[in-house]
Amino acid sequence: MLSYNLTAPRRIRASNLPLPSSHHGDEHAEPGVEIKVDSLKVDPLLDGTLMRAVVATSKQIPTSNDGHGELALDEVPGMGIVLPGGLNMYYLDLAPNTEGTMHRTTSTDYLVLISGTLSLLTPAAEPYHVKDGKATYGEPVETVCRAGDVVAQRGMMHALSNRTDEWVRLLAVVLSSDTNKVPVQGTDGHKELPDAWLA
Repeated sequence: MLSYNLTAPRRIRASNLPLPSSHHGDEHAEPGVEIKVDSLKVDPLLDGTLMRAVVATSKQIPTSNDGHGELALDEVPGMGIVLPGGLNMYYLDLAPNTEGTMHRTTSTDYLVLISGTLSLLTPAAEPYHVKDGKATYGEPVETVCRAGDVVAQRGMMHALSNRTDEWVRLLAVVLSSDTNKVPVQGTDGHKELPDAWLA
């Protein structure tokens, strides 16, 4: 594995400042704007094959634009992907020659590929079985994503892999979703799809 050589991303936050009391009742008064610039802390995940820098979190949608200055990040449970009922936005860097784990979360994810070549791995279009953490879908389908591409993941099983010799950087915007479910054809029913991590 190549050593980690990507620059820590910067976060530029622009917020409204409080309106001074001297402008109370002035219908034409507008607040000044505060700009805060900082370099994000990049933390290793797993054995360092993934690196993550959290940009923003919100425990609810719609979000709130109240406040300014240093705004605290919310704790994201589990693997730090989905903030239930809210939003989690982070940079994710994948080391060269890294194979991801097939998984599904209760979320809608927007992945913006910034640099490198990402392999999005998914099961084929045919139904398959999962038992004891193992799937029967055979060889996953590989969709190659390049810088500038946006992947919209809608609660399906997937893995993110880097099958190149260079680091991959993407920006993930993860929105908590309703329970994943699919209709069962020929019936009025549906099947719920819980979070899953395959072996």
